[in-house]
Amino acid sequence: MKRVCSPDTNPDTNPDTNPETSPEHEPRMEIPIDDQRPILLSLNAPVSPPRKRSCINRAKDGDGGDGIPLNASQLNTSSSLAAIEAGQVEVTDHLSTISKKLKQCVRSLSQQPIPRLPIKEWMELYRRNEHPEGRHFVIHQHDHPIAGPHYDLRLQFSETSSVSWSVMYGMPGDPNSQRLNRNATETRIHCLWNHLIETASHKTGSLIIWDTGEYEVLPYQMDRSGPDTDDPRSEISEDGHGPPEEQISDSAKLQEAFKNRKIRLRLHGTRLPKDYTIILRMDKKTNFARPIREGPKRRRRHLSRPTVPRALSTSDSGSLSPPPGKLESRGEPTPQQSQTGSQTSPAKRAHADNAYTAADIEIQRNNAYPGSSNTIGSIHQRRWYLSLDRESSGFEPTTVRGNRNEGLKETSRKRTWTPMTVGKGFEPFYVHGPQAERSVITARLGGDVLNDEGVEEFVPRRGWRPVLH
Repeated sequence: MKRVCSPDTNPDTNPDTNPETSPEHEPRMEIPIDDQRPILLSLNAPVSPPRKRSCINRAKDGDGGDGIPLNASQLNTSSSLAAIEAGQVEVTDHLSTISKKLKQCVRSLSQQPIPRLPIKEWMELYRRNEHPEGRHFVIHQHDHPIAGPHYDLRLQFSETSSVSWSVMYGMPGDPNSQRLNRNATETRIHCLWNHLIETASHKTGSLIIWDTGEYEVLPYQMDRSGPDTDDPRSEISEDGHGPPEEQISDSAKLQEAFKNRKIRLRLHGTRLPKDYTIILRMDKKTNFARPIREGPKRRRRHLSRPTVPRALSTSDSGSLSPPPGKLESRGEPTPQQSQTGSQTSPAKRAHADNAYTAADIEIQRNNAYPGSSNTIGSIHQRRWYLSLDRESSGFEPTTVRGNRNEGLKETSRKRTWTPMTVGKGFEPFYVHGPQAERSVITARLGGDVLNDEGVEEFVPRRGWRPVLH
């Protein structure tokens, strides 16, 4: 339905009738007959919320525009950490710069105590792992407007880089859960300093540090008895005690285990319980060498159908679900770019492809963000399984005989996992999602980070439900 404007409406003061600010009138901008066509402002429109005002006003969010990058001396307390994550700010000492910002955002929660890691200890944890044999890990809670809430597990494997997985429902915390396994999607190699980030923007959503610490790589050995889970291949037991190994670093063990596609980790964090051990195993059906796509993926047009010009849309309902992380800052094609590809000449289209996808092709080729190095052999979007190693976490299986009073047959048996001894195992925990989970560093919710970073009217993805059984 077209919007009807009153005759006495002033187009210079009413944003709904101003063709320069109204999203409804933007697609109807006059385009010169020659090929000197202006760049449509809708290409830089944020993912969430749909555009309502000029993109100039979004500069305060640190996620828009192609301005000149700032340096560390120009970064003040009101600047957005999203600009650092997007590479719009040149920073030489990430720990010092980010810690100054996070110190001002710490919340005091006396009525709702949660595990906390003081800023001073958090900085020391990072400093002692700034070397080639470092073993720093972080679990980020990422509330993405398109991909939805997920948890990014990142493990340091070199002095500058970390390998990353996107885990949909977070870390499993109930040894008797019916959904003990998690799908973990391999993402791009990140810079080590990215472990420090807590930020928010319209394009990437909110990001908090759910837990952080140091990891330990344990020997891997499958349980031959046949586990009772949704995916039997993901269950592990035994500590794998074997002949003494050479004294090698955990980062070197991680690289070797990564090549074997079977990783057994003990995470020493602040929020995670003592002896918390998980297994990462690659899906056997995964394509190990997916070819690199040169340039953006375009829609196939049916020649038999007449081509009708379509108006540009700022809605994200038709967007593809990109991998967790940066969106347009990586140069990935947007639905608007796909729709307008047929409106330009071949020469202009080739130039646009080079402008918008050259950096993205390089990131795809290396599967690493600028500043990191993919020396571990990571491949984007490979599917892994993540599960809780119950025996290594301090649990043992017990069999409980049923009776009629419990509604079970006399001969039925129920297998449960209980702590081995006093002091072993832990109380079950559940990851409730962005509405409840707080940062282990600043005690902020995802919504608090959005407010602190000046992101207004953020629209999260609906339908995500935590695993609470």
